[in-house]
Amino acid sequence: MKSVLIVGAGPSGLVAAKTLLHSTPGKFNITVLEQQNRVGGMWVLRKGETGGKVSSEMSTNLSRFTVAFSDLSWDSVDLDSDLSESKGEKKRNHIPMFPKAWQVGRYLETYAKRYIPKDIIHLNSRVMKAERILQDGVKKWKVEWKTLSDQCMPAQKDFVENASIPQKAEGSLFQRCYDYLIVGTGFFSSPRPLALEKPEDGSDQPFFPPKIQHSSEFVDLEKLLSKGSNVKGNIVVIGGGISGSEAAANVAFQISNAKHAPLSKQNYASCNVYHVFSRPFYCLPRYLPQDPYSPETQSYRLTPTFSPLDLCMYNLSRRPDGPILPAHGRMAPDRALKLHQFIHSLLGGDQRDLGHPEVVYSQQQQKFPAYTGLVDMYSEFIRSGGIIPLRGRAVQLNANADEFGIFNPEAVKKEGTVKALSQPPWDVYAPNECIIDNVIGVIYATGFTPHTSIDWLSEEVRGALEYDKNSNRLPFLFQRHSIFNNQIPELAFVGFYEGPFWGVMEMQARLVARKWASPDERVISSDTSASKASKEELEVMRDLRDAIIQHCDDVPQFWMNDYVGLIEGLAQELGVERNDSGFDGRKGPCIAARYADSGCDQSQAEVVVRDLRDTMEASSTQARFVAAAAFRAMQGTWVLRRKLDSRLAGFPSGIFEGTANFHPRYPTDPEFTAEYLYIEEGVLTTNTGFTLNANRRYVYRYDEASDKISAWFVKDDGKTVDYFFNEMQFQLPTPDTKAQGKGWIANGAHLCEKDMYESLCEFRFRGVSLETFGIIYEAKGPKKDYTSESWYER
Repeated sequence: MKSVLIVGAGPSGLVAAKTLLHSTPGKFNITVLEQQNRVGGMWVLRKGETGGKVSSEMSTNLSRFTVAFSDLSWDSVDLDSDLSESKGEKKRNHIPMFPKAWQVGRYLETYAKRYIPKDIIHLNSRVMKAERILQDGVKKWKVEWKTLSDQCMPAQKDFVENASIPQKAEGSLFQRCYDYLIVGTGFFSSPRPLALEKPEDGSDQPFFPPKIQHSSEFVDLEKLLSKGSNVKGNIVVIGGGISGSEAAANVAFQISNAKHAPLSKQNYASCNVYHVFSRPFYCLPRYLPQDPYSPETQSYRLTPTFSPLDLCMYNLSRRPDGPILPAHGRMAPDRALKLHQFIHSLLGGDQRDLGHPEVVYSQQQQKFPAYTGLVDMYSEFIRSGGIIPLRGRAVQLNANADEFGIFNPEAVKKEGTVKALSQPPWDVYAPNECIIDNVIGVIYATGFTPHTSIDWLSEEVRGALEYDKNSNRLPFLFQRHSIFNNQIPELAFVGFYEGPFWGVMEMQARLVARKWASPDERVISSDTSASKASKEELEVMRDLRDAIIQHCDDVPQFWMNDYVGLIEGLAQELGVERNDSGFDGRKGPCIAARYADSGCDQSQAEVVVRDLRDTMEASSTQARFVAAAAFRAMQGTWVLRRKLDSRLAGFPSGIFEGTANFHPRYPTDPEFTAEYLYIEEGVLTTNTGFTLNANRRYVYRYDEASDKISAWFVKDDGKTVDYFFNEMQFQLPTPDTKAQGKGWIANGAHLCEKDMYESLCEFRFRGVSLETFGIIYEAKGPKKDYTSESWYER
């Protein structure tokens, strides 16, 4: 039996171990070394813990169908760490569509316990060196590692610390030889430094008083900013794309919460958020319309159905007929333009409606790949001024100068300046230099470097893989789906690329198992067509790496991002048949569970596929996710016009005109997923000609478990929730509402003390955005009899 060492017990290491054990049983003797004291990799934190690469409360930006392996359903994961009591009975926690980081960690723990014997995974074991040697005429891996102590987190007792290895004191070195080596350390090992211009005189970077944090370290403003009762100034987020937009939206959200939450200290209510990024990007929310545009009417559908973004983006029906193969690397202009047009159809336009040219691609720029962020609140913060976008590359951080323009570290205050420079083809205005003054904190979202996760490979090994220390995005060159390099057939990488998908990791692991379990797995012929193709693959990778280093504009945000192509291409190579049951052929979302092989628990895979079918069915026949999409799109400022018709003498009728704001804040009740403080202000002009200044406040809430929006009265402080007012239940469009050109309809009815309120709401979408929405109330009671019809427009 051949021995295999897997380095890392995150998603890639765990799925590699499980796959070799179950897809090729009896073929390999497997050892997993993990330097942390738990499995999970970047998802290692438990609920409420801090100090990891992500916040334990951060939600994934892909759904639970994509953040999963083929044969473990989320229903099999116990997420009830805090069992709540409801009327004397234990209440099971709802499984969110987009799990939180600590829940992903729980999923991985469950996966390991279910499929990997506990004596295989050795925690607190850091690999120090791996080199190839010749032992009895056979190439082997000689690996050295040392034991570590539990540092900041309680250890998992379900796995052992080197149980099958003679125990030594902490810090002792171990050495063993293995036939094969799998690198499952992940690509995101350490924050990538912020690259700034060097001063012309060659000196060190100038003094910069404010605190600087990497986006992975940022948790809250209190830890970023200096202590104070009334902090004022500008917070700058540097870097676009996913992590940059997440950080900017997170900061803006915390400021909004400081202003609008009950009992808030409001320390940061006067801060502004600047987001500096070098090229424009589209920001997609978590729920996308599946059918936003009607070719027949050449207009946007007012009532599109919605689904989680990955179930929309990775739908097999979007691919043309014929075999589906991965399309990676540099992007041709025609393909780039099609991607821009597709994203425009989802968003309802090119983002110019947000009011900032910095986030709009020009026609010329649409020849290059589209970059995206995946954040719910970002776009509406841009529209409302909660985030100020600035297109350019941050080149200098300096202290604020005194009145004479002199920088004196001993005399300056705690503020600094950030200088940004935009360059063609991404510049918006001339001059292309911008200075942000009064900066009190900086978050840099530069991504990660993989180099520290592979520095234990010997120099000879790295040389064979054409290692380039200057390339953070492509440090090694591979063939065969970024798994192998034919120079070292005993070495494989799983999940070692930017933005790895769990389903792709599983497919990569299957290919490793297939290759190494074959009798001729080490035979590489330089004369075969496969060898020629491999050489061509390496040439393509060399060209791509050169383009990345030279910052060529045709390099995509993620060069290996064709998830559907990767899954389908690997499935074809492995001979894995896709499960099309219930999807009417090659349709529906591409998820790992549809590609279960003989080594999988078929019953678990079927549970996941059934859940997917039910989810897609609910989207099309039960108005599922419309409430989530509508609630997200309500954020921000609206122009409000209301008509009041009172049928009781002494109660005014008339027209109210003003503004309405839906301010996001943390939910004040954990039973709800999201929450707004609603504030409207304006003037009521009665039918008799009187004018009255008027204002009103409510709290609006969204509950994912029930998929409903509700409105609540507030107490006298204007922020604290008082009691229930109304609930919106979305209905499927009827032939009548379609013929009348109406949007999504939501109804509600509630007896409020002695008054009966019946509501009818209409939401008219344009892609992910709301063009307008209306709420009609019929109120009847002992002292009430009126109709209120309100319409909200941007």
